[in-house]
Parts: sequence; C-alpha cells; structure tokens
Amino acid sequence: MNATQKPYLSIVVPVYNEAENVVPLYKKIRAVCESIGETYEVLFVDDGSHDSTFEVLSKLRSQEPHLAVIRFQENAGQTAAMAAGFEFAQGERIISMDGDLQNDPADIPNLLEKLDEDYDLVCGWRKERQDKFWTRRVPSVVANWIISKVTGVAIHDNGCSLKAYRAEVIKQVPLYGEMHRFIPAMSTVVGARIAEIVVKHHPRRFGTSKYGLGRIWRVILDILAFKLILSVFARHANLNGQPLTQHAYHNQMKAKFNVFRVAAFLSLPFFIIGALLINVATIAAVSCIGLGTSLIGISLITGWSLAKAQRETADLSPLASFFIYGCAKRPIRRFGPAGAVLSALGSILTIGFPNVGPILINIGILVFCCGLFGETITYANAKRVVDYTVEIFLNAKDSVKHFEDVS
Repeated sequence: MNATQKPYLSIVVPVYNEAENVVPLYKKIRAVCESIGETYEVLFVDDGSHDSTFEVLSKLRSQEPHLAVIRFQENAGQTAAMAAGFEFAQGERIISMDGDLQNDPADIPNLLEKLDEDYDLVCGWRKERQDKFWTRRVPSVVANWIISKVTGVAIHDNGCSLKAYRAEVIKQVPLYGEMHRFIPAMSTVVGARIAEIVVKHHPRRFGTSKYGLGRIWRVILDILAFKLILSVFARHANLNGQPLTQHAYHNQMKAKFNVFRVAAFLSLPFFIIGALLINVATIAAVSCIGLGTSLIGISLITGWSLAKAQRETADLSPLASFFIYGCAKRPIRRFGPAGAVLSALGSILTIGFPNVGPILINIGILVFCCGLFGETITYANAKRVVDYTVEIFLNAKDSVKHFEDVS
C-alpha cells in the first residue's frame, strides 16, 4: 500500500492493559488479511493503558507497515476507543474486535462475505461463549434478550465486539458513553441493514477481564435510555436486510414531535390518577397532575434542545452542555439512581404519611425522567462532542506524530 492509496479493509482493535495479547493478535490478523488479498490497515487504539501495551505496540509498529496505533491521554472507555478507531479508519470495510484474543481473526472473511450480501452491518454471535457461566454468560443472555425485545433488533449477542461494517454507515452512527453494546440498534437510526453470523470464541489466556456483575444495573439503565432514544429518533428496527427510511435524525420537526408524543404517553396515567384522587387525597392528586404537567414541560425544553442540535452551526445549548459535561455524557446514570431512591422512599412513607409519600414518589419519577430525556439530548449532540483525547498517533506509513500535527 503506497502513501496515497487508501486501504480496502480497516481492522479496529481497542485495547486496555493487554500487553501480552497484542503481538500474537496482530500476527493472526495480519495472516488473515494477507490471505484475503486486499489492501488493509490494522488500528490498535490504546485506551490509556497502565501497563506496557503502548510500548509493545510502538516496537511492533516499527516492524509492521500496516499497523497504526492511537494512544489516548487517559482511559476513556471502550465506546470512545471504538469511535476513535472508526474516525481514523480509512478502509471501505471496517472490522472491530476485542484485543484479548477471545475473538478469532479467522472469522473476518466470513463477516466480509456476509457484508457483501448487501448488508451494512454484520454482527458476530458467540454461540459457544468461553466465559464464566454465572458471572458472564448468564447475565449476557438475559441482557441480550431484554435488549432485543426493547429495541426490536433480534441480535443474539449485542456484546460481541467482532463486527463488520460499511464505513459510510458506521461513521454516521453517534457513539457516546458506553453505548457500543447498542451499535446494532443505533445503526438502524441511519437505516442500516443488519445480519448476524456465528463466530468462534476462545477462553482468555492472558490478562484479566474488564467486566463483571457490577455493570448489570448500568446496562438496565442504558436499555431504558436507549428505548427512549429509539422512540424519538427511529421508526423501526429490523434484521431482514430491508433498508429503513431515513427519518427524524435529520428532521427536527419530527424529532420534536416524537419527544412530545413520548412525554404525553408517559404523563397521561398521572393526569388520570390525579383526577381520580382529587376528592380523596388532594395533595397526592395535585402532585400527580403536577408531575404530568412537568413531563410535558420537559418534553418542550428537550424538543427545543434537539432542534438546536440539528443546526450544525449552532453552539451547544446550555442544557446540552449540562447533560454532556456536567453528567459526563450519562444523564441517566446520574439522575436514575437518585430518582429510584426517592420513589422507593416515597413508597415506604406512603404507609404512615399518605399525602407525603406520593409526592416523593412523583418527584422521584420526575428526576428519573429528567435523566431519560437528558439521554436524548446527549445522543442528538454526540457527534459534536469528542469524549477522548488522542496523545499520540502512529500512522501506517512509518512516521510518528503528535495528534496536533496530524492534518
């Protein structure tokens, strides 16, 4: 591949403290890419590793002309690493995979073959997953079932990083927070045609897993948030290869209408409950009606922020800046637990204080909904905010540059 020729295939590999794995993984990827016979590049994204991962990759880079390395100043998470890899990737086809040797590069040709059947995204399915049963496999099965039901995208294994993409599609998909596990559903927002194939999975040989049972509650919050995002930005999600109509992401009036429609749906039960309680428990009734009215108000404010997000020349709205920077791009993770605690406390107090308890319940619901609507604002602005800082970029042409020097 000469200096002016862009590769046909880009392999994106996020890594974090994987010093023992990167060399054998690269050699396997190289062997597979050479057998394919197309021009290629391999991009390792070092997500602020604390071990010798970057040093190992730098040494390997001096020997391998197809290898590029992106180094973050600090750990930003797998989603940010994937987003950086997609941004820097030059290939027409992009493959993403984990850096722990559990994904098998030998599956790459099969993914590309399926992609060429007129799909935009092909997901790997670790049907015989080689991980701990109770702490990894069981939670994954449950989470994948819930995600498929909530999003409508019938993927067996949303958490598998081994995927193939058409570059022009994946580069349109906003990635933020820890939403990499929702890439299939997020891709439907830009009209992606999705397929799935079974891939191999190997036990981890070196290093330690970065995931555990502690992330379950975060996944649940993410699922709720993304359900709202799909309700606002997407019409349908499918897995039958049929293209979806381009829709509200580039249509501010439709996005504003959808968010108002969702808020109206959520607020209706509270208006009804308030009306039924007006002569029985006045304070509780007024609280319910106030909650319904507040939800409508939140939707109007959110609609305004979404409309501003559609104008590329506009600055971030104050509300968007708060949710993105003040909440570290995860409003549901900040507001969700607080709302749940307030609602639970209100439920307990309702027994002895029938007028005070419902107020706390409604306040808790309102706080929770603020987090949900904040997610829609964050998602709408995700493409405009980079949540990682590249310290060094070692490109695939035997030169090392600081990121600021890369044109």
